[in-house]
Amino acid sequence: MGDIRIVWDPTTGTGDLNVLPSGTLETGHDLETASLISMFTDAQADPGDIVYGTDPAGVWFDTYSALEDPALATIAKDRIGSKLYQAFARPRTHETLNWLRDEIIRCHGWMITDGVAADVDANAFFTGPGGIGATVTITANGVANVFSYVWAQGS
Repeated sequence: MGDIRIVWDPTTGTGDLNVLPSGTLETGHDLETASLISMFTDAQADPGDIVYGTDPAGVWFDTYSALEDPALATIAKDRIGSKLYQAFARPRTHETLNWLRDEIIRCHGWMITDGVAADVDANAFFTGPGGIGATVTITANGVANVFSYVWAQGS
């Protein structure tokens, strides 16, 4: 059985669980669901990062990364998520697109470390006023899986 599927809605810029007509949650599409969680879970801000007020973002379960399987190697700053939320405070420049691309690749890095994927690549672009888009290519088991996302501030 696969993970519960998260489906991206480009009209709202949000992901949600998919309920089938039978009333059960759809499963499968594990790689795309993992990509969505990696990109759209807010990673904790580091010193010097853009923060809103005093909230450094981050998720509660990062607190428990030290409690993972002791047989696994400890990875410094093993945190989930991305800092894509910081993009909207940056100017709409080529430098910001490069930052977005790098951040998307970075937040998927665990896939390579854990052997889920052989390679991750991304292309970031601006869409309309205030919108951002990205195409993410995750190569796993010799297959290039391409996922496209668009979102806007407040999505």
